[in-house]
Amino acid sequence: RKIRKHQLSATDIFQNAIEELGVADCEIERFVAESVLALRGWAGMIWQLESRPDRAVRPLQPGCFQEFIAVRLLLDTLSLKFCLKESKQSEKSLSDIRPSNPLGISVDEDYHNSTAFSIFQVAQITGVSAYELSQWSRQAWEDAIEEVESFNDLERRSILHDAYERHYRVRTLESISIHTEEKMPDRKPARFQAVFCIDAREESMRRHLEELEPSCETFGAAGFFGIPIRYKGVADATYASLCPIVLRPKYWVSEEVVFSLEEVHERRAWARRTLGTASHRLHVGSRTFTGGAIVTTLFGSLASIPLITRILFPSLTARLRKSAGVLVEPPPVTRLRLEREAPQAGPGESEIGLSLAEMVQHCETALRDIGLTSGFAGIVLWIGHGSQCMNNPHESAYDCGACSGNSGGPNARLLAAMLNDNRIREQLVTRGIAIPIDTYFVAAQHNTCNDSMIYYDLAAMPSRKVKEFKEIRKIIGDACMRNAHERCRQFETADLSLSFSAAHWHVEARSEDLAQTRPEYGNASNALCLVGRRSRFRGLFFGRRSFMMSYDPIQDDANCTTLARILSAVVPVCSGINMQYTLSAMDPVGWGCGSKLPHNITSLLGVMDGAMSDLRTGLPLQGTDIHEPMRLLFVIETSRESILSIMQRNDTIGRILGNGWAQLAILDPNTRQLSYYDDGEFSPVVRPARELPRVEHSLDWYGGKRHHLDIAVVRKGLPL
Repeated sequence: RKIRKHQLSATDIFQNAIEELGVADCEIERFVAESVLALRGWAGMIWQLESRPDRAVRPLQPGCFQEFIAVRLLLDTLSLKFCLKESKQSEKSLSDIRPSNPLGISVDEDYHNSTAFSIFQVAQITGVSAYELSQWSRQAWEDAIEEVESFNDLERRSILHDAYERHYRVRTLESISIHTEEKMPDRKPARFQAVFCIDAREESMRRHLEELEPSCETFGAAGFFGIPIRYKGVADATYASLCPIVLRPKYWVSEEVVFSLEEVHERRAWARRTLGTASHRLHVGSRTFTGGAIVTTLFGSLASIPLITRILFPSLTARLRKSAGVLVEPPPVTRLRLEREAPQAGPGESEIGLSLAEMVQHCETALRDIGLTSGFAGIVLWIGHGSQCMNNPHESAYDCGACSGNSGGPNARLLAAMLNDNRIREQLVTRGIAIPIDTYFVAAQHNTCNDSMIYYDLAAMPSRKVKEFKEIRKIIGDACMRNAHERCRQFETADLSLSFSAAHWHVEARSEDLAQTRPEYGNASNALCLVGRRSRFRGLFFGRRSFMMSYDPIQDDANCTTLARILSAVVPVCSGINMQYTLSAMDPVGWGCGSKLPHNITSLLGVMDGAMSDLRTGLPLQGTDIHEPMRLLFVIETSRESILSIMQRNDTIGRILGNGWAQLAILDPNTRQLSYYDDGEFSPVVRPARELPRVEHSLDWYGGKRHHLDIAVVRKGLPL
């Protein structure tokens, strides 16, 4: 009534609450932060939807975050007044009672472990017996107590974690140092080339592909492939951002059905709208008292049939659903709207796409970033990735991090289509990149959940390339089966003796199982990020623990412009993914979101535990239980001067690498010397005298084991 009478704004309410509570100017920031963060998740989500409207289907209006703070403070004052009334202290003002805390709330910040128990633990570790303890003098006991109490729990955990990180770092850097001693083979013509996302899950995929076909060449690039777009598929209702969170999309790209299938598309679109409308009305109607009773009576028993079949026969149910889906899914032959008519980009009909100059620029950048400027194979594949699984409120956590939790297939498709354009190739020649006339680019998307591949625009493939592509597709299919086999060792329910085909069937079933809480583990194994030439690291078994970005320092300029551009996306994205997993694994309830079993999707924004009010942040326990929490270790092929210059020029990179949010090592391109960066100084990594384990195939190293493994050399993966 007061707000309506005086027409108070959010700023007025905020100011009144601060004055009424007696909050001094110097403590406003902390007080407001504690108030809004008391309800987990919502402050960050509201701020995100207001400050980044491009990330939401329905963005919030400016000022919503201020209104949220005002409501929280208003509720704080009303709650305190109620407490005063209940404790018979209504005559007191909130500004009087706040500093003295008269409501009887006990706050004790002195939490100490039992000194006796700590000494008992030390005695156990050091092997000191009870009899020896009893013989200590009073002075010895006082010294021991002082030492134990001065070395508190936080310091102990910090040292243990430093040692934990150091163990992995030393073993990894030593292994890379040993491997780089070997002479780099001369680059030979590749049978085919494949560009994957830098995602750690693609490390094993690339390794198996190189084992099956040693004459192939693989590259790694950020999964949006350098093109920040907002994309809408044929059956999508809205555009989705496909670029790292640190970027804002520059272009709008849409998918459309080829003209000859327009009528089919319209009929199926009408069927989708009709079914969607009916489903929505049924959903809303079932939430009413009368409607719920009627729907439950009529359809309750029928609803149990698909539920049971999805749990007991997930693969069969998936095939049946896919067959039925043909009636409503878009026609199989579609294309992207590539070229823009209007001078500026936007969602308007004539504003969709890129200009020719923009397409040429992005094609050049994509090729130069990974060092693929010559020696093109007959077929070059650009492979994005996504994850499709059943009944998973955290599905976006398994998609591409470089595409803001969406699938990267459209970006790969867009780039391949542009590179097949003769006009673009002609202009690339003037920029020093000559693509042979016989080279053809193919786009694909790797489903990391069931290890399958979707290939795009095959109808446009020249007939002369069909036979060659079929052979390559067969090799990639075999690599998918081997990749599934290696993944299965992470799943406790998968037998370690599975064959390749049985392992592939197992991951397919997991992706369609309604009761499966771990359809895949995403980037849960991540610990390392390699930025450099593939030849430096090829043949090493990293056990799906490494992000891998291709970069050729020989082709970069003196200012390392290419490396700076690469790291501007790679460092925040990869370290951000690593921190998500690390913090969620360290504190599954606080930083993570606990078990996903009680999670309900809320407003299509996030999840809550059942009907609880907190918007859960972080990753679920079922996606982090195998993660070893440690800061990501970057190994970058560059010089000391170059990386320090980039850290100085780019504030984000400088803060992440310079302030210890990630670990940094560099591999000198000329001397092949590894150096570790710590507190502003580089120290050389001493090559050990030991040899790396050598096996013929990856299976020989990981077979029969579930735990994380050391680095080994896989002979079949070495280039011919």
